[in-house]
Amino acid sequence: MVVWYLLLGLLIGWLVEWVIDWWYWRGRWQNTLADLEACRQSLAEERERTRMLQAKMHSFEEELKGLRARVQQLESERDRFKDERDAALAELRSQEPRTAAPEAAPAGAADDLKKIEGIGPKIEELLNRKGIRTFRQLAQTSVEQLRAILQEAGPRFRLADPTTWPRQAQMAAEERWDELQDYQDALQGGREG
Repeated sequence: MVVWYLLLGLLIGWLVEWVIDWWYWRGRWQNTLADLEACRQSLAEERERTRMLQAKMHSFEEELKGLRARVQQLESERDRFKDERDAALAELRSQEPRTAAPEAAPAGAADDLKKIEGIGPKIEELLNRKGIRTFRQLAQTSVEQLRAILQEAGPRFRLADPTTWPRQAQMAAEERWDELQDYQDALQGGREG
């Protein structure tokens, strides 16, 4: 009878172990399998996203190549336009009318141009550097030429008004000093009033 109890005990132990295995261990394996399947699905989605990003990157690289080619084309057009502009400016400069320079005075025969109202020491020096040293030369210089000389000298000289200088210089060259004095007295700041 002891053998029967022993066999019965073994059978009951085996059944209990089988039930525990079925409920506990198999459930855990199924959860693990479910987790592995979720990981596999996540990896597949990540691979698909990576493939799409690589395709977009390739598309952007192609677009960038196109933009670089367009930039090179625009730069060559800009250079061509610069060359055309420079050529046009050179042609315009070559067609500008040349103004005749006033006749040169003999060396050492300079007049005191400061006697002309509106001309001070700096403007006299500027006119002398441009070859205008006598009253006669100043009288023969047009107002436009005088304005161009002043403009070229800078903003400090642009304020001077040379409108009356040739007329005053003509009177001084002809030594009509009284007439020059009367004319200068009628001027207001070197300008006709």
